[in-house]
Amino acid sequence: MQQTLILAHLDHASRLSGLLTPDLTVGTMAAGIAIAFALGAAHAFSPGHGKTLVTAYLIGSRGTPEQALLLGATTTVTHTLGVFALGLVALFASQYILPEQLYPILSLLSGLTICVVGFKLLQTRLGSPEHSLHSHEGHDHDHDSESHHHHHGHTHSHSHSDLASLITVGISGGLVPCPSALVLLLSAVALHQITYGLILVSGFSLGLASVLTLLGLIAVYAGQWLEKLPIADSWVKRVSILSAAATVCIGISLTTVSMMS
Repeated sequence: MQQTLILAHLDHASRLSGLLTPDLTVGTMAAGIAIAFALGAAHAFSPGHGKTLVTAYLIGSRGTPEQALLLGATTTVTHTLGVFALGLVALFASQYILPEQLYPILSLLSGLTICVVGFKLLQTRLGSPEHSLHSHEGHDHDHDSESHHHHHGHTHSHSHSDLASLITVGISGGLVPCPSALVLLLSAVALHQITYGLILVSGFSLGLASVLTLLGLIAVYAGQWLEKLPIADSWVKRVSILSAAATVCIGISLTTVSMMS
């Protein structure tokens, strides 16, 4: 698995670096951005890029399409900023620390954060199922004015908690930049095409996150469709619990791998 991942990074790094040419025109730049986007999308299907995490979290939290979009956007921004930050380290602080020395640290932080979010999600799913936003819908008319007011406050609190967890997962998923994108940025600096390199890195990150967002939307709509089935009440909660447990396992896996690096 590790060897396959390394080969995938080398292949994409070579292709991305090949987009940098001495003679840039509007046509070659547009084509380069499109290719970078496509390579980022293809790169998302290689091992270790959050597909399972995004799917498991959205199913476990019974996410919405808006949450899937926000998750993809957060991952894109975090991934892009991470590449830029490591690029700065490689350019100005390489005598003190190398970028490859930071990867295990970032992986450890990512894994531990995902573990925390996963455990909180699992705790919620193992608790009272009626505390989810979905199960509150359609029951406001059964409460008097006092309990109705309390219910709104409770839902508001849950909304903020869900949003915080969602953003945390997005940041964790994009915290470890792809070496392919870092190689591209450094190659652009060496060829004095920094602006174009930044644009290509952004296109690459957008392509990667687009696939993750699409998978997230598929998971959300599939979950909503399954909840409408007659047998939904008997197994939807079980699927949510398993998905939350999968999130925990992903975090533990990332943490273990980073500690062994």
